Amino acid sequence: MNIYAHRGNSGFFPENTMYAFKKSLDLGIYGIEIDVQKTKDGILVVHHDETLGRMFDGKGSIKKSTFEQLRELNLKDEELKNKADCKIPTLEEVLEFIKDTDLTLNIEIKNNKVRYKNIEKDILDIVKQYEMEDKVVISSFNYKSLKRISKLNSKVKTAYLVGPLTFKRRNLKKILKICKDCKCTYIHPSCDVVNKEFVAEAHKRGLLVQVYTVNSVTIMKKLIKLKVDGVFTNYPKIINTLVNG
Repeated sequence: MNIYAHRGNSGFFPENTMYAFKKSLDLGIYGIEIDVQKTKDGILVVHHDETLGRMFDGKGSIKKSTFEQLRELNLKDEELKNKADCKIPTLEEVLEFIKDTDLTLNIEIKNNKVRYKNIEKDILDIVKQYEMEDKVVISSFNYKSLKRISKLNSKVKTAYLVGPLTFKRRNLKKILKICKDCKCTYIHPSCDVVNKEFVAEAHKRGLLVQVYTVNSVTIMKKLIKLKVDGVFTNYPKIINTLVNG
């Protein structure tokens, strides 16, 4: 089973920072999951929230900030203030870090709430530049974005993210049809919606099921019984030990 460090080893280290990614390196896991957005001056950066303030000492949105402005920000944790690998990183920095490892990188495009012009092409161009088309998975809640990726570069694997709201608005049949239309390799459901029928129907259509965000041993045991193909977790070491011993 594929175990991904969700936003890095984020249960113990600051999410989506090089610090958290470095702490994921020697855990014997399959991959790392990150979130990508684009700055006002067109730089692809790794940050989950569309706005600042939860993790870093800044205000406003990623989209309306320049990269230089973002780079000046510090984590709110005083002990990690001004630490070089605790700044907001670029996608390029993460690719540079990952390229010589055995890890797969799951890039979630954070464009379900905020639209970033040409973000799909920008991401694919950098991935291709680093010759990592076979080492990344690109996921999104925005299925139109996944369609664009499929048309731009069919070599790169994609995944449709399915949260409780998506599941409520569309039935399983419609969701699986979207995956087919987008030529997805994976479907990434929330642990709140995945069940025996979900996994069975997805597998029947040749989709691999990787579940987010699994931080409970009880839920993990349930998912093992359901025979899911992967999970995203804030506690990769604990979950990996449970799955692989």
